[in-house]
Amino acid sequence: MAGKDVVEAYDVSSEAARALVAAVVAKAAELGRAVSVAVVDSAGTLVAFERMDGALRFSASLASEKARTSAAFGRPTAAMEELMTDRPGFAASFVHEGGWYLGRGGHPLLRDGRPVGGIGVSGDSAEHEDHWAREVAGAFNA
Repeated sequence: MAGKDVVEAYDVSSEAARALVAAVVAKAAELGRAVSVAVVDSAGTLVAFERMDGALRFSASLASEKARTSAAFGRPTAAMEELMTDRPGFAASFVHEGGWYLGRGGHPLLRDGRPVGGIGVSGDSAEHEDHWAREVAGAFNA
């Protein structure tokens, strides 16, 4: 039975998570923006986080929700929004049930096609948030 009753899991390291947060913070600072950035592991547990000075307070929880959603489903949060477009009733109950986020700004962190975590960015325009999360996750996933 050895090996059949345990599943090996991989998670983003704390060192990598801090580097991902720092990369987004640097990109936002270059443009004079203030955002919150969260990185979670494959279980959705917070590994690294920063709310830049001046970032909207509510952006802290949204960044975490975006990271958790992208990690859990292994896809960008924007793709989750697209899946729910024609199902507003289901989308409302879905978000309420799990604290999921349907919108832009969250991207999965992958190794060998498997989610090892997620990154979420909040506090700026949806375009900026999604761009920064996608760019940083893309470099990690490469």
